[in-house]
Amino acid sequence: MLKRIYTLLISGTLLSIQASYAAPQTPTNIKKIITKKDKIIVIVRENGKDKEIVLTKEQLETLKKTDTKKLSKKASKGKSVKKSNTKEKKELVSKKDTTKKTATTKVKEKLKKGQYRVVSGDTFFSIARKFKVSLSDLTKLNKTKGKTLIHPGDIIKIPGNNFEQKAQKAVATNKKTVYKVKRGDTIYSIAKKYNMKVTTLKKMNNLIPHPKLKPGMELTVLGKAVDLKKRKTPIKHTVKRGETIWTISRRYNLSIYELRLLNPKIKTRSLRVGSVLKISKKAALKLVKTRKSKKYKKRSKRLSGVLARYQKRGSSSSSRNVVAYAKRFLGTRYVWGASRPGAFDCSGFTQYVMRHAKGRTIPRVSRRQAYYGRYITRRNLRAGDLIFFDTSHRRRGYVNHVGIYIGNGKFIHASSGKHRVVITSLSKPFYRQRFMWGRRVR
Repeated sequence: MLKRIYTLLISGTLLSIQASYAAPQTPTNIKKIITKKDKIIVIVRENGKDKEIVLTKEQLETLKKTDTKKLSKKASKGKSVKKSNTKEKKELVSKKDTTKKTATTKVKEKLKKGQYRVVSGDTFFSIARKFKVSLSDLTKLNKTKGKTLIHPGDIIKIPGNNFEQKAQKAVATNKKTVYKVKRGDTIYSIAKKYNMKVTTLKKMNNLIPHPKLKPGMELTVLGKAVDLKKRKTPIKHTVKRGETIWTISRRYNLSIYELRLLNPKIKTRSLRVGSVLKISKKAALKLVKTRKSKKYKKRSKRLSGVLARYQKRGSSSSSRNVVAYAKRFLGTRYVWGASRPGAFDCSGFTQYVMRHAKGRTIPRVSRRQAYYGRYITRRNLRAGDLIFFDTSHRRRGYVNHVGIYIGNGKFIHASSGKHRVVITSLSKPFYRQRFMWGRRVR
């Protein structure tokens, strides 16, 4: 309390007292300060009551001495702290400068050796374009294995001297030749043709990572061209993890059917890792041909047997049945437009016989029957064939009569002239001159 009063006396403000000295104890309100010769009276209000504090001059002097010592100590401490802070700041700045210098020197040294520190926004593609290097070379050198994520601060190797040295060695061993680019050529096809790597071809010709070739361009190439047809293809393949029949067949230009023919013992649904598969295209084609030939032979045997049986039946039984059945109706009266057992016209008779004797339904009218079945000449007629005539007086060239050939130059028909079903000879001049063709119904 005395200290606070003393400070108030010196400065005359309550704010400076609270900031520079000890924290206030109980809330006080100083009303009046009365100074006399030997005494100083201070009237203070505390807890709703007024109090008088009397201070002698000796007490004030003692308070002055103690306070000045404390203030001097605090000032000295502040100066020392400031000095130490400035020293520390200077040391930190010097350290940062040294680290920056060392970092820049290190980066320069690494760039000289063929390395690059990744900056934010960099990708493999942008770095490859920056250093004029192919993307495949860059990924191979850094062994990314499909990982394309890079982070700022990562150090990446850039292909340079090592790749160039390899290319130079390859050039030294083989002789250089000039190749003129043709239409449809690509860098990959040219490299494959001359058994080269794409990277070496690009390095030799100073090409961009993705060049556009034009017909007539001259490229320096190593050695002689290799025939891709004569190049040896692998005969066997060992199954690796993750491979399927489809991927293997696609890789070696085979169908799944051919792969299964080459490897009948192996279960194609679940391939075991390490199992060996046959892959040769020639062997697969031979197997396919033999399979087809065997199937064709089996089918031909079956067909030949069926045809032989059919021919026997057709030549003997069916023709006999037709002739025998037709002869049953000899003498049946002729009625135009009739097709029943009691009466027939020419086309009604043939339709009825073919339906019941051979099981074939043919058209009703003779002019339509003339185009049903296989065409037969007069020389090749067999028993059971249909024969057609143009019986008109002026011979207009259209069919108007039909009969059934029974062999030995004779035929059976429903005659309008005889008014019944009769057998007549083809050698008669009327029918010989008016004969048109025959049809064989199978």
